Amino acid sequence: MTLDDAVPASMVRAAQAGDSAAFAELYRRLMPIVRRVVADNVHDRMEAEDVAHEAFTRAFASLVRLRDPDRFRPWLLSIARRAAIDHRRVRVLGRCVLDDDPARGSTQIGPGPDELLLIREELAAVVDATERLSTRDATALAMVGHLGFGPDEVAAVLGISPGTAKVVVHRARSRLRSLLEASSA
Repeated sequence: MTLDDAVPASMVRAAQAGDSAAFAELYRRLMPIVRRVVADNVHDRMEAEDVAHEAFTRAFASLVRLRDPDRFRPWLLSIARRAAIDHRRVRVLGRCVLDDDPARGSTQIGPGPDELLLIREELAAVVDATERLSTRDATALAMVGHLGFGPDEVAAVLGISPGTAKVVVHRARSRLRSLLEASSA
């Protein structure tokens, strides 16, 4: 670890307490190594940059769950590796159809072209509907759906009580469902 990679626990604690300047400094110091970790799995430079930013977004969203500020760097790099692997999985899903010619003895291991088209259409509808949600609703759904947050973490990020967080997530799901139903009608 170089000096540029070193982060004092006090800076991490300040970021956990809501000091955006402290988090910005963590970002500045650690983004180069996060980029290198992501580049091991994501070989397109632009996509790797997006995944590196996604890793920091995930870290920021779950920073309150980090119990040992001295472990911030390995914790962040673990998040970056998972983000890169998640990205690669999504990319591979779109290319996972093999030749289904019985004469060659190969079989299909993923969805066929028709199923992929349907999946892409449904995904586009979900993305469109999500973009029409309020920022708070979209954030709450992303924290629950993508990051696996529970009510306590959603509450901490949004600055509300856990009970209110449950209501926010429930209503956001209802709004998303209504938007999806309206778009399919």
